[in-house]
Amino acid sequence: MVVGYSVYLGKQGDQRRRRRFFVNRSDAETFLRERNQTPLPIGELWDRRTEILFNLDRLRNVKSSLTDVITHYLTTKVSLSDKTISEVVTEFLEEKRQIGRSNLYDTTMRYAFGHFMAFVGQDRRLGDITRQEITEYVYVRNKHVRSVTKKNYLTQLSVLFNFGVRRDYVTTNPVEKIDRPVIPFAKPHVLTPTEFEKLLRKCQTNGWNDRIVIFVLVGFCGIRVEEASKLNWSNLHLDREIVEVPDTVAKKASFRNNPIPPNAIRWLNSIEDKRRTGPIIGRNFRTLLRSSFRFLEIDYRKNCVRHSFCSYALASKIWTLSEVVQMMGHGGNPTMVFSHYRNVVSEEDGKKWFQIVPEDS
Repeated sequence: MVVGYSVYLGKQGDQRRRRRFFVNRSDAETFLRERNQTPLPIGELWDRRTEILFNLDRLRNVKSSLTDVITHYLTTKVSLSDKTISEVVTEFLEEKRQIGRSNLYDTTMRYAFGHFMAFVGQDRRLGDITRQEITEYVYVRNKHVRSVTKKNYLTQLSVLFNFGVRRDYVTTNPVEKIDRPVIPFAKPHVLTPTEFEKLLRKCQTNGWNDRIVIFVLVGFCGIRVEEASKLNWSNLHLDREIVEVPDTVAKKASFRNNPIPPNAIRWLNSIEDKRRTGPIIGRNFRTLLRSSFRFLEIDYRKNCVRHSFCSYALASKIWTLSEVVQMMGHGGNPTMVFSHYRNVVSEEDGKKWFQIVPEDS
């Protein structure tokens, strides 16, 4: 005589068989069906209860939870791919080239990733690189660099790991858990109108036409030094009073036409008869520009000419804030430009700056 139905549920910790009894066959079948269809069957919890209780007891001693442990493991150990960091960097740069990022972007990111790979090893799996290693690279290996440079390193690496997440090469971006350095506000270093006039006139006297053009484009038109140094003479359209910054030159591949103010037109016209074709200045432009400052014993600091443009342009009120931001090729919120460069110089000096003209004008 049948008195019920038995469902086998495996063995207990003491190796004794475990069963569950049902009076009706339909109840037993329903139990088995639900148990097998559940992503984490209740029965599995019972089957592994010894393991689960043992590890929960271990975690209590360190005041941590099972969720914390799983999250840490997935963050630091689990990778969905065996891709090395060098392979991911190659794919990343190729994708950015395909979507039209500038050569300047490629050079900048290639340089940044190259130094990081030299530190961690280019054959390391991307998923094996930890937050601790990145922190050590930024804050210990590069402790001598400025805070803004450290922040740039973290931003660049975060972009790479986000790319890895999108491609399913890693599960998480370890850079997200790293604190960014505090960047104290520092008043931008600017040249006085007298210093800049002295610099331009010395270039004019010595026939340094290539340097005149670069200083004029940066100091009166707001173009980055790195952008101006890659322009050709054909990018200057004096008849239309604009300088063209192609997407192959502009940072973030953002094409723009910058207006050339009247005093800058006069400087460029003063060397019109001597103008050439091809690049405005050679690849040694940094050496040439810095030597001009040293020759005149003018205090030179990185990007001081461009910082001067922004400060004097805002003070002069020749252009609106949005126009100045556009000329500088900045994206995002213009509040940063306004907060950094407002009230740095007087309105009177702002007007003097854009009244600097060649001696023969």
